[in-house]
Amino acid sequence: MKRAVPFAAVLLAITAGAAALRLVDLDNRPMHWDEANQALKFGRLLERGQYEYDPEDHHGPSLNDLTLPIARLASAEDLTQVTETHLRLLPAIFGILLVGLVWLLRDELGRPAAVWAAVLTAVSPAMVFYSRYYIQEMLLVCFTFGAMAALWRCSRAKAAAEENEPRIRRWAWLVLLGLCIGMMHASKETCVIPLFAMGLAAVATIPGVRRMLTIRGLKETMGVRGVLSVLVVLIAAAGVSALFFSSFFTHAQGVVDSVTAYSIYFDRASGQGSAGWHDQPWYHYFHLLFWWQRGDGPLWTEASIAVLALVGLLAAALGKGMKPAAVPFARFAAIYTLVMIAVYSAISYKTPWCALGFLHGMILLAGVGAAVLIGLSRGYVWKGITTALLIAAAGHLAWQAHRASFEQYADVNNPYVYAHTTEDVLRLVQQIKEIAAVHPDAEAMHVQVICPDYSFWPLPWYLRDMPRVEFSAEIPAGLPAPLIIAPTQMEIAVMEYAFTRPPPGQRPLYNRLMTEDAGIWELSPGLYVTGYLQSDLLNAYLAQQPE
Repeated sequence: MKRAVPFAAVLLAITAGAAALRLVDLDNRPMHWDEANQALKFGRLLERGQYEYDPEDHHGPSLNDLTLPIARLASAEDLTQVTETHLRLLPAIFGILLVGLVWLLRDELGRPAAVWAAVLTAVSPAMVFYSRYYIQEMLLVCFTFGAMAALWRCSRAKAAAEENEPRIRRWAWLVLLGLCIGMMHASKETCVIPLFAMGLAAVATIPGVRRMLTIRGLKETMGVRGVLSVLVVLIAAAGVSALFFSSFFTHAQGVVDSVTAYSIYFDRASGQGSAGWHDQPWYHYFHLLFWWQRGDGPLWTEASIAVLALVGLLAAALGKGMKPAAVPFARFAAIYTLVMIAVYSAISYKTPWCALGFLHGMILLAGVGAAVLIGLSRGYVWKGITTALLIAAAGHLAWQAHRASFEQYADVNNPYVYAHTTEDVLRLVQQIKEIAAVHPDAEAMHVQVICPDYSFWPLPWYLRDMPRVEFSAEIPAGLPAPLIIAPTQMEIAVMEYAFTRPPPGQRPLYNRLMTEDAGIWELSPGLYVTGYLQSDLLNAYLAQQPE
């Protein structure tokens, strides 16, 4: 008890620091395409109570469903009352929770290693950046860690039960294990990768799991207690997954789609089809995380985590430098991490946030490595020097995390900024709303946004309070709107549409919208759009502008 109080206080302080990095200015950067896409899907759930799982895209339903209580607490009744902060608050909460969950493995890791793992999770630039992103990845990592902790607590509870201690703890951990697995599936289809890695690691390091693969162990498992244990996990996992995928028993097809979706995702994993532009070499994640520099831009690196993880890996393999009780979980984390790295490196489809799963495994090993280095240091002087170097490494990571999330949050030199919306989108949206203000229909003004391959995101999010904005991937069939937004390379097609589609005698004159931005905005890297405005509306707009 005496040891638990200071450890809890230190962990609480680290978690508070993690919260500061994750909760401040959540709306300080433009919405990414994926965030806006998820937000519009959440809007249908908020406004109509409808959610149907789409096996083609969007991933699992947990992100939308768990956002609903936040929106309700904010008294939001429709999507126009929801802000970026409301949406990003959910992954931020899970990013904070990921730090605090180290408490569950304080004995398996050892308290010093658990403290360092919490520190590195709190300040990792990638962990901070994607905790502020309205996507599923942070939920998946957090539920995976919960499953990992429940698995080990369950094995400990079983040993305690064999010593005539209450067995209720083991059953509770079995239920939690099943719930976490189910929520992993309800978060993202790639849950099969960490589950596979956890399975291999468990077989290699947990005697009870390994014994289940023997004939004798199989016979024991087939006993009443063994069958009940397996059923508890399966029922909890399948039950919570089905609950979310069926939209709380209103859309049974979602459960079926959650299984058939894997044929689509296996194709993506090989880099086929629309996933081709995400195709990257096997070493891409290492380049991204541990040594990234674009042109004359700053160097980004989380190499200190990699070095400490290697120390932890060697210590786990040799069983040296740590207490014997901490060796099994260190080896579990090592095998889990190596399998995750191997699988994600082999998959052609790569997006930077997918690295969070194995990065978290490396962070757990890095915590072990940090504790081992301090433990091997002789005398107070060397221990002090080692600790100071580790604090400096953590400080360097925290500085990069601040730079990534609060300074260069939309800069292409930032390795975590991937196909991100530029800040031009905010200027474009402001321009559109200023034009709508002088139109007779105001916010109900008809606007057409035309972008091939539906690359107009995230404009549907930013124009969600304008009900007559029409989005299309090609020239629309109807009459041209007073304002048309389209890529610069479509200028000839748009002008032909604007001048020839209306009947003779009803063809208004259109002009390019020339502003102090030269009338061209970069929605995302390489995608430049411009505006075409009816002359009478342009004149009304210009009349309202300062000379």
